[in-house]
Amino acid sequence: MRFIKLLWKRFTLLCILALTALPLMIIGWSGRKTIYSEYVLDPLRQPGLTLVFEGLHDGVYPWQGLLKPKSDAAEDAGEETTDAADTSAVGDTAVAGSTAGAGSTAVAGSTAGAGSTAAAEETIVYTEAEDSEVEEMKELPENAIAGSVDAIPEGVCNPVMQAADYDVVNIGFLSPDDTEYNTDTEGIFAKNGIYYKLGLVDATYFSDALFIGDSRTVGLCEYGSLKGNAAFLAKESVNVYNVLDQELRYTDHDGETWDAYVEEILSENKYGKVYVALGVNELGIGTTYMYYEKYREIISMIREYQPDALIYIQGIMHVSYDKSSTDSCRNNTVIVQRNMAISTLANGRDIFYIDMNPYVCDEDGDLYEDMSGDGIHLKASAYEYWDRFLMENAIVTGE
Repeated sequence: MRFIKLLWKRFTLLCILALTALPLMIIGWSGRKTIYSEYVLDPLRQPGLTLVFEGLHDGVYPWQGLLKPKSDAAEDAGEETTDAADTSAVGDTAVAGSTAGAGSTAVAGSTAGAGSTAAAEETIVYTEAEDSEVEEMKELPENAIAGSVDAIPEGVCNPVMQAADYDVVNIGFLSPDDTEYNTDTEGIFAKNGIYYKLGLVDATYFSDALFIGDSRTVGLCEYGSLKGNAAFLAKESVNVYNVLDQELRYTDHDGETWDAYVEEILSENKYGKVYVALGVNELGIGTTYMYYEKYREIISMIREYQPDALIYIQGIMHVSYDKSSTDSCRNNTVIVQRNMAISTLANGRDIFYIDMNPYVCDEDGDLYEDMSGDGIHLKASAYEYWDRFLMENAIVTGE
C-alpha cells in the first residue's frame, strides 16, 4: 500500500493516464468484433484504445455495444434492404442499362480493372405504351425516354468509370463484394416512365445551382468558369462525416463570400440543382458501406430542404497512377467501389449520378499526371475539363 501511495505521489500524471487508458484499451479490444468491426487495427503499431477514438470521430460510442449488439444491427439493416431482382420491372423489351437504379444493388469494387464492370449488369425493361399514351409519347422532347418506372434507361445517368487495380489496397477500407445498398430513393418526375437524358447546356443553366464539396470543389469555384453563375459551399479537408457539423465557405451567385453551415444555406435559399462532390478526404476512414451511409444522410437532408431540386451525385475523381499504385487507401480501387456504392442512390428522376473521370483520366482510369501537381487535385488550367463535363452532362426536363 505504501508503495502504491509513493508511486501515486511521485507519478500522479502517469498514474492518471494509465488508469484512463486501461479501460479504453479493454473497450477497444472487446469491441473489435462488434461495434468496431468496421475498423482496421494493427496490434503491433496501435493500442486498442485507438478504436475508441476512431469510433468517437465517426459517431460510434462505446456504450452502443451494450445497448445494441452488432448482430442485431445487421439484422435490422437486412430488413431495410431488398433484393434488386425483386424490383425489376416486367415488360416486353429488355436492353442492357446502367448499374444505378431502384432496389438493392450488390456492388463489387475490390478487383475492378480497366474497362471491366465492378457490378452485375442489370436488365432495363421497357413497357409498351397504352393506346391512350401514344399521342403523349409522340410529343416528347428529343431528350426524353419512355421506359419502366422501376429502372433507369441508359443515358440518364453516367456509368461508373472503372480503373486498374494495382493490388496495393488495404482491404480494411473496402466492403465485401456482395454488400447490398438500400436504394429506396424516390423521384418527383418520371412517375409515368418518362426519363430525360443527360445533355448539353450553357453556363446560365447553373444560375440556380449550388455546389457542395471539399478542396476539389474549392478549386472548381476559384479556377472554373462557373463562379458568378453558380453558388458554392466548400472547404478544404471536409468529408461526409463532418461536412454537416462545421462552417464552410459560401460563395453566392454574385461572388460574395461568408462562412455558413450546410443546413443554414439549404434552409434559407432555394435551388434548382444541388451538386455534391465528397469522397477524397475519407478514403482512409472506415469502409465503403460506412461512407455510403453517411453520403445517404446528406442526400436525404438536401431533399428535405430542397424538395424540388435536381440532385447531382458527382463521382469521386480518381487519383494519378503514382498515387493509386503506391497508396494503400488513396487509390482508385477504393474510389471505384465507393463510386459504385453512391451511384445506387440515383433514381434517374430527380437524383442523378454523373462521373467526370473520363474527361481527366487515361485508359487505365488514372488521373492524367500532367493535369495534377500532387496526384489528387487538378491544376488550375485543368478545371476547364470539369466545367466542360458539367455543361455536357445536365438534365433539362422541359418543366
